[in-house]
Amino acid sequence: MKRVAEIIYIVEDQREEFLKGALNPDQETQKIQWMCGVRKQQYFAINDLILMTFEYNGSDFNKDMAKMAEYLDKKGNLVKTRRKDVPLEERTKTNWWAPIKRLGSFLDTKPSFINEAEFQDYVKPDGSMIRSDKYNTAFDEDDWNDWKYM
Repeated sequence: MKRVAEIIYIVEDQREEFLKGALNPDQETQKIQWMCGVRKQQYFAINDLILMTFEYNGSDFNKDMAKMAEYLDKKGNLVKTRRKDVPLEERTKTNWWAPIKRLGSFLDTKPSFINEAEFQDYVKPDGSMIRSDKYNTAFDEDDWNDWKYM
């Protein structure tokens, strides 16, 4: 499983329509996303920005995302422009997206206060942890290289 998170900016007069389609996709869109390994997709508002997250469960992330993007592009539901390709003065006039950097987490391994019996509730049947850092990134340095804190 891979966790993916992106920030999306949609110009104000298009935002309501975008969210309507994103939050209530038709059955064909749901089917394509499911077949491409998208699970637990969620949207959050952060002022004028949208945080979109999902879990990817598949074997070829790039191939599945390309297939899904091709379908969404045909439907007119794809935000094509990456933030890094939009000049600063155009960022409030252009729809764009950018992957975000995962800064860290906690409770990814067995906490010292949980005994072995309780710990088993947090382990998958194959013995791996419910969550693993090596799969939790969708970050591209180019998108955020002008942010002083990243």
